[in-house]
Amino acid sequence: MNKNQRSAGFTLFELLIVMAIMGMMFGMLVININIGSTSGDMKTAIRRIAGAVSEARSRALLKRTPLELHFKREGLELYQMVDSKKLRIGNAPLPADVFIDDVEIDGEHDKRILIFQSKGITQPATISLTSDDERQTVVVGPIQGIQIREGKKPRKTDPFE
Repeated sequence: MNKNQRSAGFTLFELLIVMAIMGMMFGMLVININIGSTSGDMKTAIRRIAGAVSEARSRALLKRTPLELHFKREGLELYQMVDSKKLRIGNAPLPADVFIDDVEIDGEHDKRILIFQSKGITQPATISLTSDDERQTVVVGPIQGIQIREGKKPRKTDPFE
C-alpha cells in the first residue's frame, strides 16, 4: 500500500452513533406497530416512556456516563451524575388520567430507578401503566428495544402512597 493512500473504514465512535440512531428508530417502529388499540392518553404515556428510555440510552452512550431514569407516579425524570451530584437533565410528565402502577426492575417490584450504564445497557424492566379503563405494560430490554403488552384491569391500590 502506498503511503499516500489511506485505509477506508469507520471509527468505533461512528459505528456507535449509527447503532444508537438505529435503536431509536427501531423503538419508534415497535411502538407504532403495537399501540393500535389503546386510548389517546395511554398512547401519549407510552410514547413518553419510550422516548425517555431512548434518550437515556443514547445520552449514556454518547456522553459515556451513567444516567438514572426515575419513575414517579406522575411521570419520569432523567438524572446525570455531575461532580458527585445528581443533576436533573429532563422530565416527561404523564397525562393526568394515566399513572405508573408498578415498576419491576431485575425482577423486583415497586422499584423506581432504572440505571443506564455508560455503554447504554440497563437492567430489564417492566413498567405497568394504568388509566380508568385500561392497563398497558412497557417492557424495556437491557440493550435495546421496547415492547408493549396489553394488560389486565387496573389494580385499585396505589404503590406510590
